[in-house]
Amino acid sequence: MRRYLLALGMWAGCFWAWAVSSITVTPAPNAYGWNNTPVTVEITATNPPIYYRVNGGPIQIGPSPVLLPLSSEGVHLVEYRDGDELTFRQATVRIDLTPPTVVIRVPGPNERYLLHQPVRVDWWAFDNLSGIARVEAPAMPGEPLDTRSPGQNRFVVVAQDRAGNEARAAAGYYVLFILETVQPSGFYLDRVLPPEEQVKVGRGVLRARYPLGSDILIAFALKDFYGRPYARAFPELTVLRVEITEEDERLPLRAWMRIPFDEEKGFYFLPYSTKDHQLGFYELQIYFGDGQLERIRVELVPPE
Repeated sequence: MRRYLLALGMWAGCFWAWAVSSITVTPAPNAYGWNNTPVTVEITATNPPIYYRVNGGPIQIGPSPVLLPLSSEGVHLVEYRDGDELTFRQATVRIDLTPPTVVIRVPGPNERYLLHQPVRVDWWAFDNLSGIARVEAPAMPGEPLDTRSPGQNRFVVVAQDRAGNEARAAAGYYVLFILETVQPSGFYLDRVLPPEEQVKVGRGVLRARYPLGSDILIAFALKDFYGRPYARAFPELTVLRVEITEEDERLPLRAWMRIPFDEEKGFYFLPYSTKDHQLGFYELQIYFGDGQLERIRVELVPPE
């Protein structure tokens, strides 16, 4: 009898050692232990049936393998055992399908700042499930905004949560010059008509008259937030002939050129010659190099 009991005990020990249940999650979680897609949990056992439940729900019974789809966000507790195991094993499945939230407050969309103006960026990113794993931005909250480049700029924040979901937010902003007139006329041109003579011509307003063949003197200064002159801009002049029709107007291109910085004068200066032009109306478009544009209509009249 003693030998029989010993043999039975050895056989039972081997039986319990072989009784194994296991679980596999597909697709496998990432290094943070998260999935950003629905998953399939596969439970296998060497001695079915399999007893299992999810998030403390009712116990289910199934053959091996059990294929359990999980698609809802959250942290799921899967408990399982086979027919011979006395206690449940546990596995945690983490699913986050939602990208982080990224909000940019400063710079505001299409906000305008002056060249070299001191501005502190303000933005935040959060993820209320898996949490933020990585953030990329030109500047962290409270750090200076880049206002060194005239024209349109773009501020982009990219955030990724621990599940691998990525979100991106962008804000376009403008960095502008202070435009300063330096002519005695108080205008960008050396001549300007009295207000009562500034009449509408086509879709614009006539601002100046010049004798045909004379030079139109264009001059202005570009300065930064602190009032310092800026000499590295690339302002341009586009000259269009104004041809007014019964229905509308046409603006064929007449000339295009850069407006250089005059080192001796300390500002941008261009004498535009009207030789080889015709009598009539013209539109001068001055692009200051930062997105700002001034449209000026002039008339070329017979020389005195």
